[in-house]
Amino acid sequence: MKTVLLCWIAASLTLSAASLKFEEMTKEIRADADARSVVADFNFKNETAEDVIIDRYDAACTCINAQIKGSKLVYKPGETGVIRAAFDTSLFSGTEDKSVAVWLKGDPTDKPSILLTTRVIIPVLVEVEPKTLIWETGEKAAPKTVTLTMKHSEPIRVKAVTGADSRFTQELKVIEEGKKYEVLVTPASTDKVGMGVIHVETDCSVQRHRSHRIFSVVRHALPKPAQAVAKP
Repeated sequence: MKTVLLCWIAASLTLSAASLKFEEMTKEIRADADARSVVADFNFKNETAEDVIIDRYDAACTCINAQIKGSKLVYKPGETGVIRAAFDTSLFSGTEDKSVAVWLKGDPTDKPSILLTTRVIIPVLVEVEPKTLIWETGEKAAPKTVTLTMKHSEPIRVKAVTGADSRFTQELKVIEEGKKYEVLVTPASTDKVGMGVIHVETDCSVQRHRSHRIFSVVRHALPKPAQAVAKP
């Protein structure tokens, strides 16, 4: 019985140890500002002396569509393959990391053998900093500033700054036409918690970078961390 158990453990370890050798585990892609999607191909090879079976694969985001070339799941020693990750970038800007997990035969359900990462760098044409303004209850209802910096090769102008919440007012200041703007946001009061959304519309030629949002928040003061009492 002991011999059978040892053989079973050895077989399990051998099964989970067999893996695939990838040329790259992370693919970095620089996308155009108006790109709607990008594709990353992860090439691999079975460099072991055993068959390797891909049990399943799954993307961490619905924006990634992962496919294995030819839908092939069993790879004999020396065989090669490709996992393709198609990334829908239409809702993103800046640097985004999205992963595809690959489980091989014998992997625990919570521990895939392989994690492939697609890192996409999408140009930010309109930089909004900060995206969220915060006041604490009881704080002076003083204006705070959001800076809009245009990073396109051509000028981008702010057409409108609007907010539907009367608890916050907004004022647009032109620092350099087509290049830099400031939005001054002032809460009517900080007596109560609340949140408002300010919409910024620009004339950017790339539609996905045309509209932006600024969040204004009045919140309760966060508790201060307890200070350690000095020992006598």
